[in-house]
Amino acid sequence: MNALKVEGEMGRAFEINLKNPLQKRYEMVRELILSSKPRAEICAKYGYTRKTGNEYLRAWHEKGWKGLMDKPRGPKTKSKRTQEVERRIVDMRFRNPDKGMYDIAKTLKSGGYEISARSVARVLSEH
Repeated sequence: MNALKVEGEMGRAFEINLKNPLQKRYEMVRELILSSKPRAEICAKYGYTRKTGNEYLRAWHEKGWKGLMDKPRGPKTKSKRTQEVERRIVDMRFRNPDKGMYDIAKTLKSGGYEISARSVARVLSEH
């Protein structure tokens, strides 16, 4: 189903494009606020659970349109594997070929860099 037809009290109809997630969420929130129907029924009509519908309703009240937009996916912070850290790892391995990933990670941690031994291993395998 690509569209949802909403009929008003005066016999007028309005079509909602369900392919547009922002419009779909807004129309659901609008109906949750204005309608006396059960929330679960309204949310199901738009393809959401009652819990998700309540989350969008809360987001609408707190942030308005921004609350209904998709959230960026992926890491929230910058990777700890910066170019400088990668350069240091490769340099340490080049100077001391006997040092393993745990030794390099320990040395970097003592120098103030927070990086796991597994991340050190990834850098070494890439170079």
